[in-house]
Amino acid sequence: MKTSIRAQNRILMKYTFRCVDVGMDCGFSIMNASSEDELLEMLKIHAKDSHGLTSIPQEMVNRIKGAIKKSGKYSFSCADVGMNCGFQIENSSTEDELLRELSIHAKMSHKMETIPQDTLKAIKQKIKVS
Repeated sequence: MKTSIRAQNRILMKYTFRCVDVGMDCGFSIMNASSEDELLEMLKIHAKDSHGLTSIPQEMVNRIKGAIKKSGKYSFSCADVGMNCGFQIENSSTEDELLRELSIHAKMSHKMETIPQDTLKAIKQKIKVS
């Protein structure tokens, strides 16, 4: 079975969490988990063993998800979505940063006040993470 480019790129993304970021000053952290799900499963063990929690309340799960840091370098080329203008973005720190930068390019070079939702969806599918 062939893995999609997007799935391959997600494998390169790393997820990091520190308890202190949600107000638990125990010194625990997880570095470079391969997925958010993997990180959350590890946190369930830590929550039980170190904090005595048999389950993590949804409010805390939401806080945890908000504190998870994603790492990787994001890149995109307009050619990936059929816009052969030669424009590329490489090594953005976050997907959000890349999209903000791309928005400026779309406005100035392609005369798009906003990127249409269908185009934005196609762009997000073509963003590479390394």
